[in-house]
Amino acid sequence: MNIKTVCVSIILILHVLLVSVQNVSAHGAVYETRQIDENKIRITLKWSDEDKEKNKGKGIAIAYYYLVNGKTLYIGYETVDTENRSYLDYDLTGAVPPLRIILSNIDDADWVPFNDIKGIEAKEYITHLHDAGIVNGMPDGSFRPESNITRAEFMVLLVKALNLEGTAEDTFGFTDIDGHWARDIILVAAKHGLISGYEDGTVRPDRPITLAEACSVIARAFNFKTTKNGIYSKLNPDKWYSKSVKKMFDVGILSVNDSLYKNFNEEAPIDRANCSMMVSRALSTY
Repeated sequence: MNIKTVCVSIILILHVLLVSVQNVSAHGAVYETRQIDENKIRITLKWSDEDKEKNKGKGIAIAYYYLVNGKTLYIGYETVDTENRSYLDYDLTGAVPPLRIILSNIDDADWVPFNDIKGIEAKEYITHLHDAGIVNGMPDGSFRPESNITRAEFMVLLVKALNLEGTAEDTFGFTDIDGHWARDIILVAAKHGLISGYEDGTVRPDRPITLAEACSVIARAFNFKTTKNGIYSKLNPDKWYSKSVKKMFDVGILSVNDSLYKNFNEEAPIDRANCSMMVSRALSTY
């Protein structure tokens, strides 16, 4: 393969990456939550921006809901012929908030938000982040769970998950984000201490993020209230990331029962499915 072919291939890959991040959104029903008082939250279901026109004149009705293990709230919904949103004022008595909320379309029991997540380990976590409006798919309706996620894409995921808004000035001296599609989000992430860059002043936004880096960011992003002090034989000791990785296991963001642990390597890139699993668990743990 000659240099010209390699360059063209890289350009095409980057083009697909940018399209997948910027030009697609969640589809189907999504939800928003609002705290009403100390013991009650309001969960509002609505059509995603992508499906508003397609479902014009139609609304959503909540058909059922139930809580599992005090942590996961399943809500079944159906399409109705009146244009309205539907909401549930949910009493948190008996629950252990924050909750993971999973929506189910009772008009289509086999419906999933992405066409390539059925039967995979992270299906529930990906669905949770989709329903919360946090993760997006690809133009072809896929999620590509086994694909790597870049450092920039991970910052987008965390900024959305933490609902960080506003802007940030470029006071960090980063040398490789001018003109980058995620520049503003990277600066917001840096403002909140989620990313600090490398010693040479770069952020390397298009480089795949490693498991160690993802653990380090999540450890800084969330304030976990409970922890244990476990022993995990596959973890590397005395590395810059060792404490953060161990913390992910101690608070339950990672588990020795996860398939990720079978061939555990903190310094390897982490895929979209496992990133979604970790962020979903973090949102319902801290």
